[in-house]
Amino acid sequence: MMKRCRTRASLAAALIFCGLAASPSMSETTQALPPFQAHVDMKTFMDHVLTPAANLIWKVNGSVIDTSGEHDLGPKTDDDWENITSGAATLAEATNALMIPGRALDPEWNAYVKKLADAADRAYQAAEAHDLKTVADVSDHLDGICAACHRHYGLE
Repeated sequence: MMKRCRTRASLAAALIFCGLAASPSMSETTQALPPFQAHVDMKTFMDHVLTPAANLIWKVNGSVIDTSGEHDLGPKTDDDWENITSGAATLAEATNALMIPGRALDPEWNAYVKKLADAADRAYQAAEAHDLKTVADVSDHLDGICAACHRHYGLE
């Protein structure tokens, strides 16, 4: 009986040891995570990343009037659609950078970012499908999301 208990105890200790040895330690897990950091201030990020990406989506609702008349800025070619798709993908992925620790201005920040991410993802899916009506609807929705955030943070 005593021998069987020691064998079970030895087996249990071996399994625990193997489990711990196979699992990364807390410091290894922490070190494996990438060191997120903002490289530019928020104004620069808006001017050089978010706004150019959003402009590619917003422009589907635009037109230009010149001496030869009015010209719709909506997509006409596969390249036009690719530009919208790229803008939407950039905007969607850039929302992750908005949530880098230290960028959030208050507890409501990530709620605004989530709305922006959802709209950008919807624009991306619609652009991939060449669905102009949905891209145009999202374009209007993006305008409202950005305006609400800018009003909340006094950026207008």
